[in-house]
Amino acid sequence: MKSLQCFIIALAFFSLAKAQDSSVRERLLQSKGNIKLSGLFNEPPVLPFDDPDAEIYRLTFIPTFFNPIKIRVEKRKADYILIAKRLSGQGGYEVGTLKTEKRRLLKAAEWQQLIDLLTQAGFWDMPYTDKEREPNEKGELVICLDGSEWVLEGVKHGRFHAVNRYCPDVRSFQEIGRYLAKLSGLGIKERELY
Repeated sequence: MKSLQCFIIALAFFSLAKAQDSSVRERLLQSKGNIKLSGLFNEPPVLPFDDPDAEIYRLTFIPTFFNPIKIRVEKRKADYILIAKRLSGQGGYEVGTLKTEKRRLLKAAEWQQLIDLLTQAGFWDMPYTDKEREPNEKGELVICLDGSEWVLEGVKHGRFHAVNRYCPDVRSFQEIGRYLAKLSGLGIKERELY
């Protein structure tokens, strides 16, 4: 009976997520790179099956020359929790294995600062990927080589959204990453956030 209830709850959440941002969610969940990294980080999908009122945000940094990092923050009932993980390798090469995991409670003010940054960036309205860059007036195209991929996922009121940027250049989006890096306790250096 309990497994039937879990199945029904899971089906309801999948239906809700599919109706909201299914193409983004499906692309992310089916991405071979995401599947491999999530397994190495021992991270579940962001959309929780056990708490429809949970609000969760997770940022994944995949820098070419530094350790991949995932930082997840959750609001579950009255608790605010941060879980930060670092792999041992380099994002652009062999990513390694789980090296560090830190957990801590967040203060309500820290959570609110994150929500303010998400609002300022317009997270819930940002497209999953940036449009392709156009050449400048000289016909030059600026590209980022050996950069860092940032994937920010969020769930609120059962709605899933994700934003994926390679070498993010929007300051308000960068501020979210820097803030989470500071809160993480992983000792992430500024040069790792490019």
